[in-house]
Amino acid sequence: MEDEKKYKNRYYSKEKYKTTIGTFVTGLVFLFVAILSLIFRALNITIFRLASWGFWLFIPAFFITLGGFQQLYTNNKYKKAVLQALMDRGNQGEYKLEHIALEAGIRPKDLLRVLAHLRDKGKIIYRFNPESGKIELGQKIAYVQSEEYIAPAKVDAPLPSGGKNFCVYCGHQLDGAAQFCPSCGSKL
Repeated sequence: MEDEKKYKNRYYSKEKYKTTIGTFVTGLVFLFVAILSLIFRALNITIFRLASWGFWLFIPAFFITLGGFQQLYTNNKYKKAVLQALMDRGNQGEYKLEHIALEAGIRPKDLLRVLAHLRDKGKIIYRFNPESGKIELGQKIAYVQSEEYIAPAKVDAPLPSGGKNFCVYCGHQLDGAAQFCPSCGSKL
């Protein structure tokens, strides 16, 4: 009960943890077309009349790229906050995901992404308790993909997992009847 009061007045950041590659690729495409328009202007080439309007694409290219760097900053800020929250716990023990998310100031869904990236980089070791869904820091898990697993195209609603011996979200082979995936933490 004391533990629950500790987190009562915390809030989540409105920023999201998301990938930046698409943002930078879009910025590069705009930049490429803008540079191409300058080349067309210098060589007097009139394909799509690009020489007359293409140079204006430098402006959105700048702001799109700036947005990509802002997202990189947000992602790094989240990684540092999560690492600090885990270090405060000594990188050991079993904790509710929501408590770590509140302490780091990010949504639990974003926390799952940050944790997965940090685990992939080898910076943290954890698994999820298959019965309670709590994160177990310092506990290693060997990912074993099921041969029956087919990655879902897009997940908008919970996927049915009845009768399957693997996680329908990540494909991890399950041992026995688990309520949560020990690899990704998804409720089964």
